This record gives sequence, C-alpha cells and structure tokens, in this order.
Amino acid sequence: MSAFCDVALVLGLTFGGVCAEPVVNEPPTLPADDPSVWALPAPPPPAPAAPAPTMPPIIIKEAKPEPEPAPAPEPMPQPEPVPEPPAPDPYRMALEAAWQHRVSLSSDWGAPAWQSSDMAGGSDHAAPPRMAPPASLDPLDLPVSEDEKADYEGPRRTSTLPVDNSRIITADRYITVILETGINSQVGGDATGTVIVQSARDVYGYHGRNVLIPKGSRLICNYDPPKDMGSSRLSIACERILIAGHRAEIRQLASPISDIQGRQGAAGEVDRRFWERYGTAFMLTGISTAVRYAAATTKSEDSDGEVATAAAEKAAEELSTRFGEISASVLEETLSLQPIITISQGTRLQIRPATDWYIANVE
Repeated sequence: MSAFCDVALVLGLTFGGVCAEPVVNEPPTLPADDPSVWALPAPPPPAPAAPAPTMPPIIIKEAKPEPEPAPAPEPMPQPEPVPEPPAPDPYRMALEAAWQHRVSLSSDWGAPAWQSSDMAGGSDHAAPPRMAPPASLDPLDLPVSEDEKADYEGPRRTSTLPVDNSRIITADRYITVILETGINSQVGGDATGTVIVQSARDVYGYHGRNVLIPKGSRLICNYDPPKDMGSSRLSIACERILIAGHRAEIRQLASPISDIQGRQGAAGEVDRRFWERYGTAFMLTGISTAVRYAAATTKSEDSDGEVATAAAEKAAEELSTRFGEISASVLEETLSLQPIITISQGTRLQIRPATDWYIANVE
C-alpha cells in the first residue's frame, strides 16, 4: 500500500486523502518568559546637595543725608521796554506851522497906533484894529459841547441788549429733516394732506452746546395740492413738533419746508396727465374724420355726369357733428385735471422756523 501511495503521490494523486500524509495540528509554542522585559530600570543615584552659599556679615551703618543743593538765584527782572515815541504827523505839523504863521501875522496887526503912524510917514490914516491871538495853538483841540454831539440824521432803530441764545432757535436757523412718508398729491383732491418728517441731525443752541432738537424728533406737516396745471412743487408747512427724548411738543409752528438748497416747497416727479386730458378728444376726432372720409368716397354719378350725394354722406356729417360736440364736452371736463406730484420716501428737506422757538429746560 505504501508503494502504491508513493507512486500516486509522485503523479500528484492523493485518492481523496488516502495516500496523503496525516497532518498533525500542534498548538504553537510560546517563547520562554524574559523577566528583563517587565523590569524597570533602576533610577540613577541623586546628585549631591549644593553647598550653602557663604553670605558676608551684615553691617549696619548710619548714613548722613546728603545736603540739598542751594537754590538757584532768581533772575534779575528785565526792564520793561520803553515804546518808541510815535513819528510826527506831517499833516499835524503843517497845520501847526500854518497856525503859528497866522499868530505872527495877528501880532503884527496888533502893533501900537504910533508905530503904524510912524511907518506910514505921519499920514492921517488910522491904524488897523488889534486882533486877538487864538485861544489855543492846537488846531485839533476844538471845543465840543456835551449837548451837541455828532449824530446821523436818518431814521433809526435801536438795538436790544445782548440775548442769550443757548435755549432759543431763532427764525434764521435751518433744521434738516427726512421725509418719513411718501407723498402723492392725487389722493385727497383739493383737501390738504398730512405727512411726517424726522430730524436728521442734532440742532444746537447758538450759544453753548445745548442740544435743543435731538436727532429723531418728529414733525407733523400739511401739504396743499397743486393749484394749477403748471405746478411742479408742493407747499408743505409743519404745525407740530414732538421732541425726541422727553417728548415735549410745540404747536402752531406754521414753519414752511424747503428743499436742500433752501428753495420754497418740495419738488418731485410730476405727471402732467396728457393722455387723460386730450386722449379721448383725439380719439373722437379721429373717428369723426374717418367717418367723413369714408362717406366722401361713396358718391354716384347719373346719366348726365352729375354727382349725386348719397344718404350715407348726410349720416356721416351728422355723426361727425355729434362727435365734435362730445369731444368739446370731454375736453372741457378733462382740462381741469391737476398734475400729480409724487415725492419719494426718504427725501431730504429743510425747515426754517417762522417764529423763534423757546425750548424749556428739562431737568
């Protein structure tokens, strides 16, 4: 059997494992334990302690404070500069010389009468009267009476005393506001509309740093509809303000609103309503013209060559007349349509107070 199996194994045949060598399953063996793997190395011996430092002996000595340096001597006061005398005024000197010359002439005129007679050669003419010298030699030293002061002769207005404007907004100030609600002038007809505007920045008093109108204060304003066909701006006036913060109010302001350049009123997009005014009249006129043209082409000729007017032409003429009357009536009604002005929300405007605003102090 073994020889047969050897031949079969040489040929690569095992015959279902009969001729195969038996396989023995042995469990794997572990290597022997190595205690050095689990042992921790011994720590190195500790280093020797450092020797204690040798400190020098403590010696306490009493030290004397150093003397303070002597104060520096005060500087000698400098003599005050003496202003130079003003240069002589040539105009004043010329006037004084003229007056001196006049005084000398007056002294000659006041000579005794016997000297005048001797100089005249013993003539019988009387000597000229003696002229007294002027009271003052200064030509600018003119006497001025307290009751006769120089003044203007025109009409005058007297000013007030200085006014504290720390809590007053006068009529010359401008308040920058922003339109909070949009405007459409078509709504309301001839009645006034209401809008809300809001202050865009703090408004301070003219004196000091008091914030009189804080940013965010709201104003209630009214606007009037356009008055005629050529209107392009809306007239807006504010009647009440609610001051931000303490919510104090001022009524009956009657303060007009202008645009950012100070022009009266507010401008926006203008709709002239052209087709609403003239569209119906144009359409009716076109229909009337077309009917007349169609009726003019429906003509016939008789045997004599004369043109006979058809009945359609008379009907067209009557229809055209009616269309003309309707067009005139429609045009008369639509010509009174006012333009529509639309102002967008957020438009920047300005308010100039009509009167002075006195803001009470809120403690």
